[in-house]
Amino acid sequence: MPTPIPKTLHSITAPRGFRAAGLTCGIKPSRRPDLALIAADKPCRAAAVFTTNQITGAPVIVGQQHLRGGRIQAIVCNSGIANVATGDAGLANAQRMCRAAASALGCTADQILPSSTGVIGQKLPIEKITSGIKKVADRLAAGPKADADAARAIMTTDTRPKAARRRVCIGKHDVTLGGIAKGAGMIAPNMATMLAFITTDADIALPLMRRALRDAVNADASFNRLSIDSDTSTSDTVALLAGGMADAPPIRSRGTNYRRFADALTDLCTDLAYQIVSDGEGVTRVIRCTVLDASTDAAALQIARTVVESPLVKTAVHGGDPNWGRIAMAVGRAGVKLNPSDLEIRIGPIAVLRRGCPTSFDLAKVGRLMNKDEVAITVRLGRGLGRGQMLGADLSRQYVTINADYHT
Repeated sequence: MPTPIPKTLHSITAPRGFRAAGLTCGIKPSRRPDLALIAADKPCRAAAVFTTNQITGAPVIVGQQHLRGGRIQAIVCNSGIANVATGDAGLANAQRMCRAAASALGCTADQILPSSTGVIGQKLPIEKITSGIKKVADRLAAGPKADADAARAIMTTDTRPKAARRRVCIGKHDVTLGGIAKGAGMIAPNMATMLAFITTDADIALPLMRRALRDAVNADASFNRLSIDSDTSTSDTVALLAGGMADAPPIRSRGTNYRRFADALTDLCTDLAYQIVSDGEGVTRVIRCTVLDASTDAAALQIARTVVESPLVKTAVHGGDPNWGRIAMAVGRAGVKLNPSDLEIRIGPIAVLRRGCPTSFDLAKVGRLMNKDEVAITVRLGRGLGRGQMLGADLSRQYVTINADYHT
């Protein structure tokens, strides 16, 4: 019997007016799905944020150009090859993907957002992809299976698809948001290789959309607050399409309805971000580091990021070792001014360092906390009201194995 599709994967087509599909077009030697299409019934308002890596994928460059018009009807994404560092040929291939999708959907090429993820430095087998785009367009549908097919087709080293949806009441009517994401390695803040595609049937003004997406991406424990291996990918993209087909009233100002929508979008993004970090390459435990009482929010985030990216902290977490000295070391080398005598460190609810001095804690109890699926580290600096939170992951032997074998 076929494996049932989990209802939780009903996501990207949950909002009205969207369809999706995914299939194998022959990019991956494994013959796993490698081409996805997400299409709206009509052009949508669109916003996106992209990688800050200066070695930028060709689809990112083309996508940024197409988003200037603020209207996108579809996202086409291949996995297996990132189309990065491929010169003019790479740009031409990204544009060919757009033209093929536009032809299949009856829109213009500049209304297509292209995306690619996978190995850097290889050219796309563009004939296979354009042929695949025609086939995947014929399979467009709504529902859990279509969403699952699309979510699986954008995966690379992911072990499972990532999907989420939210519903929020706007003016006594429901608005729905749905999203899929991929990412397991080469993940770090500044557009954490990571992709996330989000749809909504809300009718929201473009400037408000852009603001809500930017804030959602930068929220605690969201996409720009996670780091698996401290490497910022060349292809990162988070895109939001708003079709406006819900019965809810338009969102045209930063009032209550906007706040409800923005909160739902942030909640969805943090859900997808957590799915990414918990499925990181070789990850067995998630690290959640919260820094409080810093001089500024930026200082708090700098320390939190240093802690979750420290190889010594990551390996201690992997081994379930309550070696809080490694945490203190990371805090001290983060480049943020602090007074060691004010420092407090907690693992879970237990203080292991208070006012700069070790406490008498139950080693076995802290050891059990270090062996949980999520290890919570809290750092208090006693310098102000700044706060920040980062998600990270342990560093395992499997991470080394995966990346040693991930060849060109």
